[in-house]
Formats: sequence, C-alpha cells, structure tokens
Amino acid sequence: MSKKSGNKLDPSFWLALFFAAVIAILVGTAAGWDWDPRFFPWAIGIPALALAVRQLLTDWRGAGANAEQGGATRYAGVLDIPVDQSISPQEMFRHTVKTARWIFAFAFGIWFFGFLISIPLFVFFYLVYEAQARKPVGLIIAGLTFLFVWGMFDRLMHLAWPEAALFTLLR
Repeated sequence: MSKKSGNKLDPSFWLALFFAAVIAILVGTAAGWDWDPRFFPWAIGIPALALAVRQLLTDWRGAGANAEQGGATRYAGVLDIPVDQSISPQEMFRHTVKTARWIFAFAFGIWFFGFLISIPLFVFFYLVYEAQARKPVGLIIAGLTFLFVWGMFDRLMHLAWPEAALFTLLR
C-alpha cells in the first residue's frame, strides 16, 4: 500500500479483492459439479484463493509499498518482488499489453480448440516468440507438454474436458 495514497484502500487492495472474489465465485461454482469436472478447478482454485486472501489481508493491514534505499520499491506480498524504477512507464505499459494479449490468446485458444490442443500450442508459440527459442526446441517442449497433460489429466485421471467450440461448430 502506498504511503502517498493517504488511505488504507488503495488500488492494490481493490485488485486483490477483485481476484479473491472472482476465484471464490469460480471455486463455489465448481462445488455443484460432479467429482471429475470439479477436481481440476478445485486443485487450482483453492490454493489460488488462499494466496488471493493472503494478499488481500496484507493489503488491508497496510503492509504494501515500503521505499528502500537504492531506488527499488518493494511490495510486501506473496512474492515480494522489487520493482525496477529504471523502466519507463511506456515500456511497462507495452509489456502489460503484450502480456494481456498472451493471456487473452490462451483463453481464446482454450475456448476454441480445447485444453489438450491449446496448452501445447501456447507453450510452443510463447517459447518461439517471447523466449526466442529455436523452433525444434519449442516443438520438443510443446510435445512433451502435450504428453504430460494428456497422460496425467486424460489417461490417468479421466478428466472430463469441456468440448471445444471448433468441434461443436464442425458437427
């Protein structure tokens, strides 16, 4: 929480409240499902909810940003990552927009192609375009990712995947 804001409920609190509420709604929605489709959202959602609530409480208590010597500002939270003040706001905005595009592309891919296809596709394209990995390396890692997700969630756990929009449209 910023000492400049003067009030206890600055933007970091509201952001943490938003994420805690969204995750709580999603975990609560999954409670009405059968065990198989409920397992995956709960395995991800319950730890995420615990982290979101911890961040919310940290922001509520006012243990947010504390200025330190050397120009970096530390945000007390789950990761306690120092913010590099040498990066311009325009550069940070470009990185934020780029990250948001990756997130929306991944969400669209899950909706359109389904989980089993989207996860390795996302891994491949992210490695090639963001991590600057060579395409053969990206293909190998994407293939191993597919085998892991398919083996673990489809073959071993028999997870009921939601049907992809592409397959619904092709019927």
